[in-house]
Amino acid sequence: MTTPDESVHARLDRLRRDRGLLTPAELLDLAERGVAVLDPFSVIVSRRVEIGPDNVLHPGVVIECDERSHCSIGPGNVLYGGTRIAATDGGRVTVGARSLIGDGGTRILAGAHESIEIGDEVRLTDGAEVLGHSLLGHGSQILGPVSARSVELAPGLPYTYPDPDGRGGVLKGIGRVSGVLVGTGEVLGDYEPGRQRLYHPEAPRLGPGPTLERLTAEHAGRVLAFERDNRGFFADSVPDRRNEYFTPDGFADRHRALLAEQAEGRCHFHVVLNSYGRIVGRVNLVDVADGSAELGYRVAEADTGQGVGRAAVEQVLRLAAGAYGLSSLTAVSSPDNEASRALLVRTGFTEAGERSVDGKKVIVYHRAL
Repeated sequence: MTTPDESVHARLDRLRRDRGLLTPAELLDLAERGVAVLDPFSVIVSRRVEIGPDNVLHPGVVIECDERSHCSIGPGNVLYGGTRIAATDGGRVTVGARSLIGDGGTRILAGAHESIEIGDEVRLTDGAEVLGHSLLGHGSQILGPVSARSVELAPGLPYTYPDPDGRGGVLKGIGRVSGVLVGTGEVLGDYEPGRQRLYHPEAPRLGPGPTLERLTAEHAGRVLAFERDNRGFFADSVPDRRNEYFTPDGFADRHRALLAEQAEGRCHFHVVLNSYGRIVGRVNLVDVADGSAELGYRVAEADTGQGVGRAAVEQVLRLAAGAYGLSSLTAVSSPDNEASRALLVRTGFTEAGERSVDGKKVIVYHRAL
């Protein structure tokens, strides 16, 4: 004969087993693999869930996975109360290692044939929701009651890294977001994209100097984001690009045209990358003819004053004299762009007169290679 308490436990165990869930005793047994289930009576975990070692499951955590789906939790994660992870009808949820999920509540829901992949050292807090086909790279974050469907947050270092330019992409604020890509060191908050550094202006810059890559088709998406994010800043010093340029089709046509010019040897286009792979500038040699070309460059607003332009120009000078076989370069700058004029002088250019561009006077500079 059983006691009332034993009867309750037995009925609870049967109820969970019938639904494919671990019993409280089985949840406690996870401690043999270093998994700490702090309240086995309020935690719900499907038998089909793969749980790595050294996880912590706070009271109220729910992880569901039906027979058609897959759900795995890597090692060393902390799942706070209010976390619900569900893979149903052929869905797939994969969580990496050492992530902090659900402080203040979080839902991660993959339905029929949907896949949600969460990298290492990710942080999801305060009512965040992840849906659809989503990829949250290493070190990325969703902060606040943001419902994110089919998003991609670029990988980077975790939020504890002192240089925000190296951190994974961040979503923050309130509302619904769908189909967005947030790059390394970037943040999308209340539908306004920007650099995380804007929130941490005193943070150190720990990455090495920028590098050049010759423009390719694979750069297209990042170049469009770079131009779109800095459109207003660039328009203050050079003629603004037309709206058509910033549409997917318009940009694709322009990018293909640039690559065709480059293939013919008439131009040499480059993107400037920081140590985390983010485009921080562009530097180009155009109108290549008779051993000469014209230099043009631009640097992202968030990265001005950091030596990016000078480092990029110095690198392209070496390419021009070496791989491209050029003997001289020209460049132009508006009279009131003192920073650009100073950079050209510091990299060996000298004034060589004036001319008119789009009806405005510019100063011409020349440099022998």
